[in-house]
Amino acid sequence: MNKAYDVIVVGAGPAGSLAAKHAALGGVSTLLIEKHPVIGCPVCCAEAISTTGLTNIVEPDPRWICSEIERVRLHGPGNSKAGIYHPKAGFVLERKIFDRAMAEQAAIAGADVKVGVDALDIIRGNNGDISGVVADDNGRSVEIGARVVIAADGVESQIACRAGLNPVLKPKDIHSSYQYLIGGIELEPRTLEFYFGNETAPGGYIWVFGKGGGLANVGLAIMPTKSPHKKAVEYLDEFIARRFSRYKIIERMTGGVPTYMEALPLYKDNLLLCGDAARVIDSLTGAGIANALLSGKLAGQTAARMVREGISGEFYRKEFLKIKGRELKFYYLCRQIYLKLSDDDVVNILRFVDDIFGEKEITGINPFEVITKIIMSHPKLLTLGRHLLTMN
Repeated sequence: MNKAYDVIVVGAGPAGSLAAKHAALGGVSTLLIEKHPVIGCPVCCAEAISTTGLTNIVEPDPRWICSEIERVRLHGPGNSKAGIYHPKAGFVLERKIFDRAMAEQAAIAGADVKVGVDALDIIRGNNGDISGVVADDNGRSVEIGARVVIAADGVESQIACRAGLNPVLKPKDIHSSYQYLIGGIELEPRTLEFYFGNETAPGGYIWVFGKGGGLANVGLAIMPTKSPHKKAVEYLDEFIARRFSRYKIIERMTGGVPTYMEALPLYKDNLLLCGDAARVIDSLTGAGIANALLSGKLAGQTAARMVREGISGEFYRKEFLKIKGRELKFYYLCRQIYLKLSDDDVVNILRFVDDIFGEKEITGINPFEVITKIIMSHPKLLTLGRHLLTMN
């Protein structure tokens, strides 16, 4: 590992690896560091991604795809349900393999990749710009210089905090989540299951994402303020006992799922944020892989141009928000509506969704159009969603 690079990327998740890859492809010296000894572990993700969210950025590889997704089953209170059949909907990934493959792509592009290196602080030069990071390199303190730093170190980004971008989440802007990888079960192939309702997962939902071979990620996210006396894992345990007659728990994970934060800058001086560190997350579903990939790619391309041409990080902010800004804001507002729904509202929405799709084969979904139709169909939702309708 050299003492200085043009670009240092902190965090080798999908966002960080894509950032490192594209910075290196841009012809600048690049270092990608990961605090864990093994890239891709631990897994903190439900592992599903839409087809376009993946293929717009990287070419799918059978090595890291567990299952293709072609059907979604939605379940609500009182046995209400709806189904959507979309043969090219998406994929369930094997993140342990996928993340390492993305890091491999960064290395092939020319980036240095180092594991067991934890960025603890930033270094500032005489002009106040960040001039590198202080890191723990497998127990040894090192200083590594950089002209641009990309923070891809997750929802609790230390680099963002050290730089004065304090992305602290308020209780209303984070869900409590818990997930098991379970085995020994039978599922409808190529199908995702979602379960809604205030008795099932208050303020959130439960997911069942099959991975093939009798395996599935089964988890939930809830709004803690809507369930002050019951933990996420309790709801999940109760659900699994109802849903599966036999199962074996193989892995467990827990954490917080943040919402999009429009007020959080995507850059400051020569620091760029991407992935969960930038809070570029779908606030309605909690999905983050696709936005992480896109933000990482754009951050890496911008960082290379910052070094070569002297452009500002403002280019990255504008490019990302031009593609994703309206969508992220739309889903954030949708979440505010969702948190106000009663179980009867959920039943009515599922009935309407089933009327729209009804297991008919579709080739794509326009979420703005579908959600607008749902809101227009229900007087209460029309009142709640008046701000959304002005965006469409």
